[in-house]
This record gives sequence, C-alpha cells and structure tokens, in this order.
Amino acid sequence: MKINPKLFNVADSVTPIDVNEFDNRKIEVFKMSDFSGLKEEFVNTKGQFAVWSSVDGNNYRLFIEDGYYNEVSELYSGFVNRQWVEFWDKTEVISKKFSRFVIYPLMLLAVVLCVIALVFQSKMPNWGSYIIIGVLVLMFIFMLGANTFVKKKMAVANQESRKKIEEHIGAGKFDSLLAKQKEYMDTYFDNLYPADNSEGNENVVDAEVKEIETTEEAKTEVAEASNDEVKEETNEVTEEVKEEAKEETSEEVKEVEVNSTDAE
Repeated sequence: MKINPKLFNVADSVTPIDVNEFDNRKIEVFKMSDFSGLKEEFVNTKGQFAVWSSVDGNNYRLFIEDGYYNEVSELYSGFVNRQWVEFWDKTEVISKKFSRFVIYPLMLLAVVLCVIALVFQSKMPNWGSYIIIGVLVLMFIFMLGANTFVKKKMAVANQESRKKIEEHIGAGKFDSLLAKQKEYMDTYFDNLYPADNSEGNENVVDAEVKEIETTEEAKTEVAEASNDEVKEETNEVTEEVKEEAKEETSEEVKEVEVNSTDAE
C-alpha cells in the first residue's frame, strides 16, 4: 500500500534509529529532527507526530517527532508497527474488492442504461431524460450506502488491530500511554504558541479599555454639549427679558421682579 510516497526517498542517506523486519518486509524508524522542515510541515502544521511512508507496500519508513517518541516509544515497537502494517493490508483488500465488485460494475451499468436511454430518446423523448436522471440518482444513493458499508468494515479491522496491541502491552499500561500521548501533544502546542495566546488576550483587554474610554469620552461630549445648549437657551431668555423690561413701564418691571421673586 502506498503511503506518502514522496516522503519515502527523503531518508535514503539517513541511518534509522530502529528497524523492524518480518515476512520479508521492513519498517525503518527515523527521528524528524534529522530532516529539515519535516517537523514544521507535519507536526506544527498538521498535528501529525508520527508519519508513515511507503512506495510498494513492503518497505515502510516511519518518521516520529523526537520528544514524542521518547515519551511513548512503546506505541511504536516492532509488534505494534507490524499490527498497523497488517491493518493497512486489510484495508487495501477491502478497498480493492469494493472497487472490483461495486464501483466498476455500477459505473458500467450506469453507462449502459444511459446509452439505452439516449438510443430510445427519439421514440420516448420525455422518458429518456427521466431514465438518465433516475440512474444517476440511484447510483449516488447506492454509492453512499456502499461507502458506509466499507467504512464499517475498515473500522472493525481497526478495532481488531487495536485490541491485539492493547493485549500485547496490557490494558492498564496501554491507557497510560494514551494519556501520556495526549498530555505531550497538549503541552507541545501550549509551548509552541504561548505568545499568540498572550497577545490575543492583551488585544482583547486593550480593545475593552479603548471601548470604555471611548464611551466615557462620548458621555463627556454629550454632557458638555447639553450644558452649552442650556447656557445658550438661558442667555437667549435673559436677553428677551431685558428687551421686554426696557419697553415696559417701571411699574410693570417691578411687578415682573416681584413675580420672579415669588416664583423662586
């Protein structure tokens, strides 16, 4: 089974840290630190701490991040690696059977039916189009069902391989290794992007402070504008009263003053 074939030849001149051989097949294990850019491409970008590669399905090369391998090396022992290779063999068989007995016959049947529909379209102009559409719809539905069936079979094969690995390592230790695996990955990414998180928090705080300052400034501007309007209105009223007071008699002025004093 071919897996990341372009990556396979990268390790031609590098000595592996471990080699597993069985049934004329070979698995070579390498540390990612021995290859420029490999860690950045798969670990930092894709979150893949272990990457498999093969060009022929017989010879495999496994590239693992250094610290990760030191923490959970038992998950990549010779026995475990063999189980995953055998699992890929099973998935390849399932995939080939699916293509041979489902995909190809179905596509051939769909083409035949569409050709027949086109041939008789002159005699049945409406039915020809309906047949073609019906064939495409049925093919799509059948493909979805068949794809789900294949995925279930692959999931069963995966569980079988996982069970063998768990029995070999021991249930308790296996769970412990999975916990260490998760803990290492979480710690790795926390250490990889600490600045981004802190900067993000600072930006949020700065935005909140600016929003508060802007709100306070807006309130101040509104209050000042209101005070100016009140002053202008008061000045206008005062001027009007003065003008009226000049035109009225002195007695009327006195009455206005008395009324104003009572009102206060």
